[in-house]
Amino acid sequence: MKTVEYVFAPYCNIYGEFYNMEYLKKSNDEIEIIKSSHKDEPYFVSHHVDMIYMGCMTEDKQEKAVGLLMPYKDRIKALIENGTIFLVTGNSVELFGQYISDDCRKIPALGIFDFYSERKMDKRHNSLFIGDFKDMKILGHKSQYSMAYGNFENPFMNLERGYGMNMDTKKEGIWYKNFYGTYSLGPFLVLNPYFTKYILRQLGLSEGLKFEKEIIEAYEYRLADFLNRVNY
Repeated sequence: MKTVEYVFAPYCNIYGEFYNMEYLKKSNDEIEIIKSSHKDEPYFVSHHVDMIYMGCMTEDKQEKAVGLLMPYKDRIKALIENGTIFLVTGNSVELFGQYISDDCRKIPALGIFDFYSERKMDKRHNSLFIGDFKDMKILGHKSQYSMAYGNFENPFMNLERGYGMNMDTKKEGIWYKNFYGTYSLGPFLVLNPYFTKYILRQLGLSEGLKFEKEIIEAYEYRLADFLNRVNY
């Protein structure tokens, strides 16, 4: 049995991120999903986990989440270094940078990766993207008030279409060992079945998917639609 923790599940579900974990579990019954609450100590602090997932949250919840995780920064670093799988989507990726700026405030983040984020609540960015990761095309959706800045020497993916961590780069996300972070929102694993197969292989499990034929057909349809769009 493989243990996957959905950290702060009540916070991290504003674009249907819950279905990432639902789909993973339905695809393989050797997976146990632990949904931890912001009211409790995260499960990974004192238990073994094979994978950690965090999804998108509101900006006020984001600040609370980074404060709640700060006491466990060293534990999180150790898990990343030891190869635990992390999938971090939406603005949760910002928690792993150096800080988040918001007007005159600077909100300390976990400081695990060398980038920072700038939040502008009067300017929302919405777009789609197609990215390359290994031999896969990754599809993503963005709707965010912030952008991230840094060297991004190890991006999760390089974009074929769309904008990356900010408007001036095609580098999207963070990839370090088994840490995969992206600004993409929503049911990322449902939208990207080939990446879901990759995660299952990383967990040492069979890569068969629930409704595999149908979900791959839907992915191919979305990919063609994305490619045919003029504006992202």
